[in-house]
Amino acid sequence: MNKITVYGEDIKIENKGEIEVSIGEASKFLNVQSVKIKVLEDTDIVIDVSEVDIKLDFYINILKGVRVNIYEYKHDGEYKFQYKYYLEEDSYLNSQKINDGKKIKEMTVINLNGENAKAYFNLKTISKYDEKYNFLVYHNAKNTVSNIINNGVNILDGILEFNVSGFVSNGITGCDINQSARIINMTKNNCIIKPNLFIDENDVVANHSALIGTFLPDEIFYLMSRGISRKESENLLTKGFLLRGITYYKETLEEIINKYWR
Repeated sequence: MNKITVYGEDIKIENKGEIEVSIGEASKFLNVQSVKIKVLEDTDIVIDVSEVDIKLDFYINILKGVRVNIYEYKHDGEYKFQYKYYLEEDSYLNSQKINDGKKIKEMTVINLNGENAKAYFNLKTISKYDEKYNFLVYHNAKNTVSNIINNGVNILDGILEFNVSGFVSNGITGCDINQSARIINMTKNNCIIKPNLFIDENDVVANHSALIGTFLPDEIFYLMSRGISRKESENLLTKGFLLRGITYYKETLEEIINKYWR
Protein backbone atom coordinates (compact mmCIF):
# COMPACT_ATOMS: atom_id res chain seq x y z
CA MET A 1 0.00 0.00 0.00
CA ASN A 2 1.41 3.37 -1.07
CA LYS A 3 0.16 6.57 0.53
CA ILE A 4 0.25 10.23 -0.47
CA THR A 5 -0.77 12.68 2.24
CA VAL A 6 -1.38 16.32 1.34
CA TYR A 7 -1.86 18.76 4.21
CA GLY A 8 -1.67 22.46 3.44
CA GLU A 9 1.41 22.79 1.21
CA ASP A 10 3.10 19.72 2.70
CA ILE A 11 3.13 16.54 0.57
CA LYS A 12 4.35 13.30 2.14
CA ILE A 13 4.98 10.09 0.21
CA GLU A 14 5.01 6.55 1.62
CA ASN A 15 6.38 4.59 -1.32
CA LYS A 16 6.63 0.80 -1.16
CA GLY A 17 8.46 0.61 -4.47
CA GLU A 18 5.63 -0.04 -6.93
CA ILE A 19 5.41 3.62 -7.94
CA GLU A 20 7.68 6.51 -8.87
CA VAL A 21 6.61 9.94 -7.59
CA SER A 22 8.02 13.35 -8.44
CA ILE A 23 6.79 16.64 -7.02
CA GLY A 24 7.25 19.77 -9.11
CA GLU A 25 8.12 23.21 -7.88
CA ALA A 26 5.07 25.18 -6.84
CA SER A 27 4.29 27.99 -9.26
CA LYS A 28 4.15 31.22 -7.28
CA PHE A 29 2.41 33.03 -10.14
CA LEU A 30 -0.38 30.46 -10.68
CA ASN A 31 -0.24 28.89 -7.19
CA VAL A 32 -0.16 25.41 -8.77
CA GLN A 33 1.90 22.39 -7.80
CA SER A 34 2.24 19.17 -9.79
CA VAL A 35 2.47 15.58 -8.56
CA LYS A 36 3.58 13.01 -11.14
CA ILE A 37 3.00 9.32 -10.43
CA LYS A 38 4.23 6.43 -12.55
CA VAL A 39 2.69 3.08 -11.57
CA LEU A 40 5.25 0.35 -12.27
CA GLU A 41 3.62 -2.73 -10.69
CA ASP A 42 0.23 -3.86 -9.40
CA THR A 43 -0.52 -1.88 -6.25
CA ASP A 44 -2.92 0.19 -4.14
CA ILE A 45 -2.51 3.95 -3.61
CA VAL A 46 -4.21 5.94 -0.85
CA ILE A 47 -4.47 9.72 -1.28
CA ASP A 48 -5.52 11.75 1.79
CA VAL A 49 -6.03 15.49 1.26
CA SER A 50 -6.95 18.15 3.81
CA GLU A 51 -6.74 21.94 4.15
CA VAL A 52 -4.83 22.42 0.90
CA ASP A 53 -4.46 26.08 -0.04
CA ILE A 54 -2.81 25.58 -3.44
CA LYS A 55 -4.01 24.13 -6.73
CA LEU A 56 -2.79 20.61 -7.46
CA ASP A 57 -2.25 18.86 -10.78
CA PHE A 58 -1.93 15.07 -10.65
CA TYR A 59 -0.38 13.19 -13.59
CA ILE A 60 -0.81 9.43 -13.27
CA ASN A 61 0.77 7.07 -15.81
CA ILE A 62 -0.18 3.38 -15.56
CA LEU A 63 2.22 1.13 -17.43
CA LYS A 64 1.42 -1.83 -19.67
CA GLY A 65 -0.37 -4.67 -17.89
CA VAL A 66 -0.41 -2.93 -14.50
CA ARG A 67 -3.46 -2.93 -12.21
CA VAL A 68 -3.91 -0.17 -9.64
CA ASN A 69 -6.55 0.78 -7.08
CA ILE A 70 -6.56 4.44 -6.03
CA TYR A 71 -8.53 5.42 -2.93
CA GLU A 72 -8.85 9.17 -2.37
CA TYR A 73 -10.39 11.19 0.46
CA LYS A 74 -10.63 15.01 0.42
CA HIS A 75 -11.91 16.88 3.46
CA ASP A 76 -11.80 20.16 5.39
CA GLY A 77 -10.89 22.59 2.65
CA GLU A 78 -11.56 24.31 -0.67
CA TYR A 79 -10.00 22.56 -3.66
CA LYS A 80 -9.14 23.17 -7.30
CA PHE A 81 -7.58 19.97 -8.63
CA GLN A 82 -6.76 18.61 -12.06
CA TYR A 83 -6.13 14.93 -12.78
CA LYS A 84 -4.64 13.46 -15.95
CA TYR A 85 -4.52 9.68 -16.33
CA TYR A 86 -2.61 7.81 -19.03
CA LEU A 87 -3.38 4.10 -19.37
CA GLU A 88 -1.20 1.87 -21.49
CA GLU A 89 -2.08 -1.51 -23.04
CA ASP A 90 -3.89 -4.02 -20.78
CA SER A 91 -3.71 -1.65 -17.79
CA TYR A 92 -6.49 -1.36 -15.22
CA LEU A 93 -7.51 1.54 -13.00
CA ASN A 94 -10.06 1.41 -10.19
CA SER A 95 -10.56 4.84 -8.59
CA GLN A 96 -12.76 5.36 -5.54
CA LYS A 97 -13.08 8.95 -4.39
CA ILE A 98 -14.85 10.45 -1.37
CA ASN A 99 -15.19 14.23 -1.04
CA ASP A 100 -16.29 16.06 2.08
CA GLY A 101 -14.77 19.45 1.47
CA LYS A 102 -16.14 22.93 0.99
CA LYS A 103 -15.97 24.45 -2.48
CA ILE A 104 -14.55 21.92 -4.95
CA LYS A 105 -13.68 22.16 -8.64
CA GLU A 106 -12.16 19.16 -10.37
CA MET A 107 -11.10 18.44 -13.93
CA THR A 108 -10.35 14.79 -14.72
CA VAL A 109 -8.90 13.75 -18.08
CA ILE A 110 -8.62 10.03 -18.81
CA ASN A 111 -6.54 8.85 -21.77
CA LEU A 112 -7.05 5.19 -22.65
CA ASN A 113 -4.00 4.95 -24.88
CA GLY A 114 -3.43 1.20 -25.09
CA GLU A 115 -5.68 -1.62 -26.29
CA ASN A 116 -7.74 -3.35 -23.58
CA ALA A 117 -7.10 -0.56 -21.04
CA LYS A 118 -9.90 -0.23 -18.48
CA ALA A 119 -10.82 2.68 -16.20
CA TYR A 120 -13.46 2.51 -13.46
CA PHE A 121 -14.28 5.65 -11.47
CA ASN A 122 -16.60 5.88 -8.49
CA LEU A 123 -17.08 9.36 -6.98
CA LYS A 124 -19.14 10.05 -3.85
CA THR A 125 -19.68 13.52 -2.45
CA ILE A 126 -21.84 15.38 0.04
CA SER A 127 -22.09 18.87 -1.41
CA LYS A 128 -22.64 21.75 1.00
CA TYR A 129 -21.38 24.67 -1.14
CA ASP A 130 -20.36 24.89 -4.83
CA GLU A 131 -18.97 21.69 -6.35
CA LYS A 132 -18.26 21.14 -10.03
CA TYR A 133 -16.75 18.03 -11.61
CA ASN A 134 -15.68 17.72 -15.24
CA PHE A 135 -14.65 14.42 -16.82
CA LEU A 136 -13.13 14.01 -20.29
CA VAL A 137 -12.64 10.37 -21.31
CA TYR A 138 -10.67 9.66 -24.49
CA HIS A 139 -10.79 6.15 -25.95
CA ASN A 140 -7.64 6.34 -28.04
CA ALA A 141 -7.23 2.59 -28.59
CA LYS A 142 -9.43 -0.36 -29.50
CA ASN A 143 -11.31 -2.53 -26.97
CA THR A 144 -10.99 -0.01 -24.16
CA VAL A 145 -13.50 0.33 -21.31
CA SER A 146 -14.58 3.28 -19.17
CA ASN A 147 -17.19 3.26 -16.42
CA ILE A 148 -17.74 6.63 -14.72
CA ILE A 149 -20.12 6.71 -11.73
CA ASN A 150 -20.82 10.02 -9.98
CA ASN A 151 -23.13 10.09 -6.95
CA GLY A 152 -23.81 13.11 -4.76
CA VAL A 153 -26.14 14.30 -2.03
CA ASN A 154 -26.71 18.06 -2.12
CA ILE A 155 -27.48 19.76 1.22
CA LEU A 156 -27.37 23.16 2.96
CA ASP A 157 -26.11 25.78 0.45
CA GLY A 158 -24.91 23.18 -2.03
CA ILE A 159 -24.92 23.51 -5.82
CA LEU A 160 -23.61 20.34 -7.46
CA GLU A 161 -22.67 19.81 -11.11
CA PHE A 162 -21.40 16.75 -12.99
CA ASN A 163 -20.18 17.07 -16.60
CA VAL A 164 -18.96 13.87 -18.28
CA SER A 165 -17.86 13.59 -21.91
CA GLY A 166 -16.70 10.43 -23.67
CA PHE A 167 -14.88 10.44 -27.03
CA VAL A 168 -14.35 7.69 -29.61
CA SER A 169 -12.89 8.41 -33.04
CA ASN A 170 -13.63 6.54 -36.24
CA GLY A 171 -11.72 3.26 -36.41
CA ILE A 172 -11.42 2.85 -32.64
CA THR A 173 -13.61 -0.26 -32.45
CA GLY A 174 -14.81 -2.52 -29.65
CA CYS A 175 -14.99 0.14 -26.96
CA ASP A 176 -17.39 0.05 -23.99
CA ILE A 177 -18.39 3.43 -22.52
CA ASN A 178 -20.66 3.85 -19.52
CA GLN A 179 -21.67 7.01 -17.66
CA SER A 180 -23.97 7.05 -14.64
CA ALA A 181 -24.71 10.16 -12.58
CA ARG A 182 -27.27 10.71 -9.85
CA ILE A 183 -27.82 13.61 -7.47
CA ILE A 184 -30.10 13.51 -4.44
CA ASN A 185 -30.97 17.19 -4.08
CA MET A 186 -32.23 18.03 -0.60
CA THR A 187 -32.30 21.78 -1.29
CA LYS A 188 -34.13 24.16 -3.63
CA ASN A 189 -30.86 24.97 -5.39
CA ASN A 190 -30.29 24.08 -9.03
CA CYS A 191 -28.06 21.06 -9.64
CA ILE A 192 -26.83 20.01 -13.10
CA ILE A 193 -25.80 16.80 -14.86
CA LYS A 194 -24.46 16.96 -18.42
CA PRO A 195 -23.73 13.55 -19.97
CA ASN A 196 -22.09 13.75 -23.39
CA LEU A 197 -21.08 11.03 -25.84
CA PHE A 198 -19.08 11.96 -28.94
CA ILE A 199 -18.96 8.72 -30.92
CA ASP A 200 -17.70 8.49 -34.50
CA GLU A 201 -17.66 4.68 -34.72
CA ASN A 202 -20.48 2.14 -35.03
CA ASP A 203 -18.71 -0.77 -33.32
CA VAL A 204 -19.05 0.72 -29.84
CA VAL A 205 -21.30 0.13 -26.81
CA ALA A 206 -22.15 3.47 -25.20
CA ASN A 207 -24.63 4.20 -22.39
CA HIS A 208 -25.37 7.08 -20.10
CA SER A 209 -27.90 7.80 -17.37
CA ALA A 210 -28.57 10.97 -15.39
CA LEU A 211 -31.02 11.55 -12.55
CA ILE A 212 -31.62 14.49 -10.23
CA GLY A 213 -34.28 14.20 -7.55
CA THR A 214 -35.01 13.37 -3.95
CA PHE A 215 -35.53 10.13 -2.12
CA LEU A 216 -38.92 8.71 -3.01
CA PRO A 217 -41.69 9.65 -0.55
CA ASP A 218 -42.71 5.98 -0.45
CA GLU A 219 -39.23 5.04 0.77
CA ILE A 220 -39.38 7.60 3.58
CA PHE A 221 -42.95 6.61 4.46
CA TYR A 222 -42.08 2.90 4.59
CA LEU A 223 -39.21 3.44 7.01
CA MET A 224 -41.14 5.89 9.20
CA SER A 225 -44.06 3.46 9.37
CA ARG A 226 -41.61 1.03 11.03
CA GLY A 227 -40.93 3.52 13.82
CA ILE A 228 -37.82 5.09 12.29
CA SER A 229 -37.60 8.89 12.49
CA ARG A 230 -37.34 10.97 9.32
CA LYS A 231 -33.73 11.89 10.11
CA GLU A 232 -32.80 8.25 10.66
CA SER A 233 -34.67 7.29 7.47
CA GLU A 234 -32.64 9.81 5.47
CA ASN A 235 -29.48 8.49 7.12
CA LEU A 236 -30.24 4.91 6.05
CA LEU A 237 -31.20 5.88 2.51
CA THR A 238 -28.10 8.06 2.12
CA LYS A 239 -25.88 5.20 3.26
CA GLY A 240 -27.58 2.83 0.83
CA PHE A 241 -27.03 5.34 -1.96
CA LEU A 242 -23.44 6.45 -1.29
CA LEU A 243 -21.80 3.35 0.16
CA ARG A 244 -22.41 1.23 -2.93
CA GLY A 245 -19.11 0.41 -4.61
CA ILE A 246 -16.90 1.84 -1.84
CA THR A 247 -14.43 -0.46 -0.06
CA TYR A 248 -11.36 1.18 1.50
CA TYR A 249 -12.99 4.33 2.92
CA LYS A 250 -16.34 2.74 3.71
CA GLU A 251 -16.22 3.36 7.48
CA THR A 252 -15.05 6.94 6.90
CA LEU A 253 -17.97 7.58 4.57
CA GLU A 254 -20.40 6.16 7.15
CA GLU A 255 -18.98 8.56 9.75
CA ILE A 256 -19.40 11.49 7.34
CA ILE A 257 -23.04 10.57 6.71
CA ASN A 258 -23.69 10.23 10.46
CA LYS A 259 -22.21 13.71 10.94
CA TYR A 260 -24.95 15.27 8.77
CA TRP A 261 -27.84 12.92 9.64
CA ARG A 262 -27.65 12.22 13.35
